[in-house]
Amino acid sequence: MKSPNPLISQYAAQFIAVYHGKPWYGDSTCQILESITPAKAFWQPVRDAHSIAQLTSHMIYWRQALIKRLDNDLEYKPSMKSEDNWKSNEQLKREGWKSLKRSLDESQIQLLSLLLKQKDAILKKKYSDKATFQDLITGILQHDLYHAGQIAYLKSIYRNK
Repeated sequence: MKSPNPLISQYAAQFIAVYHGKPWYGDSTCQILESITPAKAFWQPVRDAHSIAQLTSHMIYWRQALIKRLDNDLEYKPSMKSEDNWKSNEQLKREGWKSLKRSLDESQIQLLSLLLKQKDAILKKKYSDKATFQDLITGILQHDLYHAGQIAYLKSIYRNK
């Protein structure tokens, strides 16, 4: 049976593949995060470089922009300048690595649940003066991929140090 919202279904399928499926490029985000211990998660290769935990937290922060907007909270305004955009390693250590991974998993569940309730027409709808929901959905997918690659790279550096 054909989906009544094929574009939304395609975006959902991409979020699934990237997060815990079998993306064509290699390991999914969950596969990358699978063997990361707290020691690896909070390790920084050089001073002022982001840790895996910081990258994970940053991904969650920007996923919230999409989650909130899909949930009709158009007042939510993420900011590059927000302290929550890049939390310190010390803040994240207090939260704990398991909690951070759980938050990322929860964001995936929320994102998919809200996304799959939408009609394709939302993709052309503007959520701000400058951008559509399609821009945001595509941007979050790209953002997740970018940072998953960084996490994979940090993981390989840690393993070889």
